[in-house]
Amino acid sequence: MAGFATLASVALFVFLLGFAQCKTVKRDVKALNEIKASLGWRVVYAWVGDDPCGDGDLPPWSGVTCSQQGDYRVVTELEVYAVSIVGPFPIAVTNLLDLTRLDLHNNKLTGPIPPQIGQLKHLKILYTPSQLLC
Repeated sequence: MAGFATLASVALFVFLLGFAQCKTVKRDVKALNEIKASLGWRVVYAWVGDDPCGDGDLPPWSGVTCSQQGDYRVVTELEVYAVSIVGPFPIAVTNLLDLTRLDLHNNKLTGPIPPQIGQLKHLKILYTPSQLLC
């Protein structure tokens, strides 16, 4: 029985080690960095480190949820609501192709939702300020 517990512990360690070394796909890292640079969102003060999905030393960026896809991680949720974002809808969001949930409500975004949002084939939940729907 002790041998099985040791084997299970080693298997779990190898699994977690492999996941910790996964990197976020570059497309998603680039998109989030563009959002961070263009809008200067207040929430991004917590966006530190090179990997938005976290690495061995740092947690995932605030409001960012990731899933593993093969050898990489992809951004599946972006929740940056009620943080006083002002300005146009961040077009770089449309490059997060694995996004299933996008929550930007209770901010002061202006202009229309860009038509490129249609390329987000996995998007199931979209919360935006109501004025964007006018």
